[in-house]
Amino acid sequence: MRSFKTFLPEDLDDLQYSGSDTAFALSVLSKIDDEIGSINTEIEVDVRPGKNSGRKLGVSQRAPDKDREKFAGLARDIIDAHPDLELMMDKVPAARKEKDYAFGHKDLEKYVYVNLRPLGGRSALGDDPHELMTAALCLFPRAHNITNSDEMDALIELVKGNLRKVKGYKQGQVDSLEGNYSNLCQAVSAANAIIKAGYGGADMLYLTGQAWDDDVTEFQRTKYGMKDFNSSDFIIKKGSNYCGISLKKKKRSTEGDPTLINKAFTTLLADRKFDKLRTQIDADAGAFYVHVIKVAQRLNILSPEMQKELKKSRPTSKNWKQYIQRIPNDLVNRVLKGKKTLFKTMAKTINDNSDLIANQLIQLIFKSDLKELKKVNFDFALVTGVGDYGARKGVVIEAGEYKDIESSSSLIDDLFSKGDAKMILTPGATQAYDPGAGAANLKFTLMIGTVQIAHIVLRYKGNFRAAPNFTAEMTSEFKALFK
Repeated sequence: MRSFKTFLPEDLDDLQYSGSDTAFALSVLSKIDDEIGSINTEIEVDVRPGKNSGRKLGVSQRAPDKDREKFAGLARDIIDAHPDLELMMDKVPAARKEKDYAFGHKDLEKYVYVNLRPLGGRSALGDDPHELMTAALCLFPRAHNITNSDEMDALIELVKGNLRKVKGYKQGQVDSLEGNYSNLCQAVSAANAIIKAGYGGADMLYLTGQAWDDDVTEFQRTKYGMKDFNSSDFIIKKGSNYCGISLKKKKRSTEGDPTLINKAFTTLLADRKFDKLRTQIDADAGAFYVHVIKVAQRLNILSPEMQKELKKSRPTSKNWKQYIQRIPNDLVNRVLKGKKTLFKTMAKTINDNSDLIANQLIQLIFKSDLKELKKVNFDFALVTGVGDYGARKGVVIEAGEYKDIESSSSLIDDLFSKGDAKMILTPGATQAYDPGAGAANLKFTLMIGTVQIAHIVLRYKGNFRAAPNFTAEMTSEFKALFK
């Protein structure tokens, strides 16, 4: 039987200059993205006018709007701590210093300017108030019973009057409380679950979206190559005890659960025990994408500039990354669903290493290692607020879901006493290599013994240079065990 309580070393891979400024910059940013486990971004060269020059390489990085400042802050910390990277915030205009960042490298002639843009655009209601509202409601000792918009307005005013005990919020979050009823219904649901768990009447709340307050930095953890392994959106202080809350939300209980994690597959492979597996996956990816580039050449769909480049330097498993982002996405996705798809090779590799990958996934998804913080009076919980508002339906607030680290890790340890972890291709699911596949992805089920723990989907998200992303959702079977 494998123990669930495994502690692994973490480190940032040594950066090796590839000979191409653009390819190297994108590689560095992909590594940084992998280290920030709770936020997923999309990275590409910024081709807008004025974003590139003889001294500057512009990169566009898209992230969920509410997470941009958090991501930028973590990225700056990673860059500042790396011996070969130089943080160059003097290159960032004052108005953009909270969201953008710039850096240099000893081998780069240009510095890299990263423009963090909102993924999917900004909400018309401005900053998402969900985290602020949920946190602030935990200052009250009893659950909140809201039945109409007038009571919601009154609660908003009550919260505004108690923000002296909340640290780390932005004025934009306060401003967007007004009239944002759907978000607030979800916040009430989540807060009521937290209060029921014993954390109502909090002494102080710390939002971590922009930075971790000095009072709680001791609880930050970097593990498995993820700088934000402790993915608390806010931290509650009550007496001498602290509780970190990782917050999710959905409109109704019958709706699919928010993903527990959404990161590059390489996040799994940061430890040295994965060196052989990582090498194999890289070699398979190189061979596949060289094939894709050659298909594009035969179809004569490449730009004249790229055709000239390929005549001088043919694509290989070493240099394919500098070409692949200029191949039309439609073609790449079409080949990914073809007979020679990389996903078929990858499915076999994952199956051959099923137990190794499964155990690492369980560590990443359920974060049992955070139990070590119990010795300093820190607890951790995944909380989902369930609610919605509409002119006809009115206020809808369902029971929130609260899963603390003790319950989830104890449950998983109990399952481990009865069987081992494994990854299997989801029975009956259409995979990327199957005839008539509608999507270029792989679907797995994460199991311990005979119990299905999570649904895993592996797919690319626009950046074919990087490893495919995996998402994880808790199964209804596993959720039922909590009850």
